[in-house]
Order: sequence, then C-alpha cells, then structure tokens
Amino acid sequence: MNAAHLGLLRFEERYHERIWGGNRLGTVFGKPIPSDKPIGEAWLVSDHAACESVVASGPHKGKTLRALLEADAPAVLGARAELTIHGRFPLLLKILDAREYLSVQVHPDDACAKSLGEPDVGKTEMWHVLGAERDSELICGLRRSARKESFAQAVGDETIEELMMRFPVQEGTSVFVPSGTVHAIGAGVLLAEIQQNSNLTYRLYDWGRVQADGTMRELHVDKALKAVHFESRHGGAATPLGYDDGGARRTVLAVCRHFAAELIELGSAPWRRATRSASFHILLCRNGTLAVSAGNDEETIRPGEAVLAAGGLEAYAVAGEGDFLDYYVPDLECDVVAPLESAGHSMAAIVRLGGEPNASDLRLVRAR
Repeated sequence: MNAAHLGLLRFEERYHERIWGGNRLGTVFGKPIPSDKPIGEAWLVSDHAACESVVASGPHKGKTLRALLEADAPAVLGARAELTIHGRFPLLLKILDAREYLSVQVHPDDACAKSLGEPDVGKTEMWHVLGAERDSELICGLRRSARKESFAQAVGDETIEELMMRFPVQEGTSVFVPSGTVHAIGAGVLLAEIQQNSNLTYRLYDWGRVQADGTMRELHVDKALKAVHFESRHGGAATPLGYDDGGARRTVLAVCRHFAAELIELGSAPWRRATRSASFHILLCRNGTLAVSAGNDEETIRPGEAVLAAGGLEAYAVAGEGDFLDYYVPDLECDVVAPLESAGHSMAAIVRLGGEPNASDLRLVRAR
C-alpha cells in the first residue's frame, strides 16, 4: 500500500448521545441522527477504542482507519506525523452540538495522563464555532485570583463559577484549549473540535444536572486538581493570522506541536496545496460544495463533512465556492512561522497562536 493508492479517504460518521446534546447535527447538516435522542457528538475521523472510523467508499471501503495504519502507517500519516505512544492515529475530529452546557472539566497533559496510569495520551484541543445562538458563551481558563487551594475549596462548595473566565462567541470564533485548562462549552454552541486522540475528561462541576435515572454524573475532582495548570490562565478567543495564497485566503487559527488548524477561503479558481508528503490533512467543509482532488481521486464535501488526504500525498486541490477547515501536523517553522512572517506578521503575534506566550510551542521555534 502507498499514499497514491490511499489517496482521499471518506469515513462513516458515528453519532453519540449525550445528556447535553441536541438535534442540530440533523437540522443544520442533514446528518441521519435519531429525532428522539439528544445527539451531542459526531465523530468524523477517529482511531480510538471508543470509536474506530470505517472507510465509507472507494477501494478501501469497509476497512478501519486502524487497519490502514497497521498495513502502512507512513502512507496514512506522512513523514512528519507520528502514531501516539499507544500506536494510534494522532488526532480526532468531532462536531459537537451543545443544547445545554457541558460539564466544567479539564483534560490532562501527556505527562499527567501517564502519571495517573491512564490508557490514553493527554488532550489539547481547539474549537471553531460553526453556529451559536444569541448570548452563547464559552468558558476557558481561570481568573487570576484562582489558586489551587481556593479553587479546590470552590469546587467543594460549588462556587467554582466565580473563578471561571467566560466570554461570548459567534460563528467563526476559534478557541485554543491547551491541556490543563479548565473549560466548558456553553448552551447553544455548535462547533468543530480537533484534538489529540484521547478520551480523557475529568469533570469538576456539572451544574447540578440530574440524569434520567435520577442520579448525577460522576465527578473526577482528585484527578482534575492534579491535571489543572494553575500557572496558566489561558482564556478568550484566538487572534487568527491570515495571508493570501494562490488565489485563496489562508487564516491560521491555532497551532501547537500536535496540530495546526487553518481556515481556507477559496477564490474563483481551484486552489492547490503542496503538502510535501509531510503530514495527512483533514479537510472539514464549512460552507459551499467543494470538490477535493488528489491524483485520480476526487471527493465532494458539503458543510459538516470531512475527508482525509493521506499523508504521503504530495499535494491536494480544492475547487468550488466556499471555505473549509484544514487540520494537520505542522512543521512549525516551514508551515507556520515562515509564511506568516513573509506576510508581515510579527513573531509575537505568531507565538500567540499557541496560547499564552510562555507556554506556546511556537516560542521555541527560533530558540533552537
């Protein structure tokens, strides 16, 4: 097997019921979800024990992403991207529909997950809002006054809301959520979430919510307190940086060593991206009907649909009126810093694409 034979991969989507879920995956994107259940998540690209993506069409129809990786991981990943320490695909892509607030939670970093004996890696993630009702908000980070002792007390007496950073959002808002950040998605928000391939979530607070059986969901306070990065106060929407490229507008939304997220707004002509066979690219259509091609392969994607361009491909092209999100594992210098500096953006602004400057992976690029 090689990348040329893999080409473009479409996967069957998996839909997951959540207590906080709604119906907009069906009403907005036309996905075939049950109308009588709260569906909170669509898993679009996943190689996780909880949900293994299955190829939907083409010569590899019926094969799991796991099987493709076992047969020829470099052809799937590319030269730069790597499997997780557990031998899994490094990223996971979801769309979330929050009819109600999600729990206030935190994800551990890799070191914390390992120290706690978890079966997954840590989880850094990034949100891009696809739709938001009026007055919708996101919670991301803690106020400066929060310290471990006072925060633990606030969790215990359920005054945690006073310490959380909240901000309004609208369609198009992007938020980088590093591991160790206390966060929650607010009611009325529909978003795309790219993340490390991990299912680790430690709940701190669940709004007093009661399940159908009369019980409350489990909290994980002890683990959460070990996972929170109290020295980092990350919060608020990202400040993306853009530039023109071959007739399209490229906007870098967030970057870390695990992934880069870009918004590509197409012009009148097809747009080609040379990927150097360095990393796979996951393309998620945001607007329009887009024709994605690579070699002899072509896939059409519509809003809320994704396709994976195999990592060993040298390039892919997209045609159509609309835009899409592009997720991949970056070479921080070549893919991010160099083109943004050439477009006139300062290094200080570029570093902030990775969150707080003192924690951003981009701060080390020129220090090597």
